[in-house]
Amino acid sequence: MADDGALEFDDLEDVFRSATKYVRQISGKLETEKLLYFYGRYKQASEGKCNTAKPSFFDFQGKSKWDAWNKLGDMSKTQAMMEYVSLLSNIDQEWNTKVLSEASGAGEESSSGPGMGVAVSVMANPDADLRAEDKTVFDWCKEGDVDKVREMLVSGAASVNDLDEEGLGLLHWASDRGLTSMVEMLLSVGADINITDGDQQTALHYAVSCGHTDMTRMLVERGVDQTVKDSEGHTAADVASDDMKLLLLGLAQDSVEGNA
Repeated sequence: MADDGALEFDDLEDVFRSATKYVRQISGKLETEKLLYFYGRYKQASEGKCNTAKPSFFDFQGKSKWDAWNKLGDMSKTQAMMEYVSLLSNIDQEWNTKVLSEASGAGEESSSGPGMGVAVSVMANPDADLRAEDKTVFDWCKEGDVDKVREMLVSGAASVNDLDEEGLGLLHWASDRGLTSMVEMLLSVGADINITDGDQQTALHYAVSCGHTDMTRMLVERGVDQTVKDSEGHTAADVASDDMKLLLLGLAQDSVEGNA
């Protein structure tokens, strides 16, 4: 790992948490192979040995993610964190310096709290060098360009509730990437908060599975239907980690008390 002495963190877990935030910021530029590498080690470090059933044969992307995690077997959480940070250091030796320099002015992309792994609900576009004129509204959404997406939607160049060739809507992509400002804008121009993808998953399924606490809170507060089940019969709570389940329960309790 490059220049460990430059890492101004208390321990490996601090380094790991900061690494996951940085990886999420650059995920749109990473190759599928690296995304899966990060994903598997994030899950191993966060939850330990793979403990979920293998996705169906037809769920190619879900199966790829499952394989990336499952093949790590009994790898320790410490080893998983070390390998995660090591790959990031090989990709960008100055990542830690960039994280530290941005910390004081961090916005939504680095303030959503712990538990954020790389967004790989769907593999990123491998062509990170698309010309601006060749980009679709989905490409601009993945990059987090709120103004460009709004411009295309308002002008009629794109529709807010369309699905792309992967079967995802703009709301799914924004939720997957943790782009709260993007979701706020999409909802303001008529996005269906309960829109489902090709697997019948809502944006909430994506938010909880990626560990995006701010996104999850926003969607729940905006009234997303938490009872929607995907093609496997799972609600968002069913696919959530224990921490995210607690968050959903807390939000539900807040709602009950607020209506009392």
